[in-house]
Amino acid sequence: MKYGLWAAKGVVFLLLILLMFNVFSGPKMSKEDFGVVLSKVQENLDLSALLQQDNQAIRKNLGLDPEAYERIAYFKIDDVMQANEYVLVQFKDTDQKNAFQQAIESRIAEQTNLYDGYAPDQVQLLKQAVVDIQANYALYVVDTNAKTMDEKFLESL
Repeated sequence: MKYGLWAAKGVVFLLLILLMFNVFSGPKMSKEDFGVVLSKVQENLDLSALLQQDNQAIRKNLGLDPEAYERIAYFKIDDVMQANEYVLVQFKDTDQKNAFQQAIESRIAEQTNLYDGYAPDQVQLLKQAVVDIQANYALYVVDTNAKTMDEKFLESL
């Protein structure tokens, strides 16, 4: 019986350690200004072909309500034969992460279906899309610079 008590204490201790690890290893809230994060994500990259889109385009293309977020910026290439685009969003509430992720996954699926069959290079670009969701910021990128932009995004937070 004595060993059973020690085993139970050991299990509880391990569960406590696991819980603490999960709490402290998750994404951290960033206090960085949205404009600073956006500038750093774009820093030293030629993104001139990607034009900033308005709230109507955000609703139409991404299925997101821009007013629901603290800040959102959407850039898209003005060429229907290319899938290049990126979104930076600052959440008002961390509960918005799932809805954002679902909308972006839906966008990637729609775009993949659109280009499938006639633009394999664009389908490949979409397969390499970056979706990086942190505590109060998220980045979505379809571009040859996606990994670089994601690295800069994480550094800026």
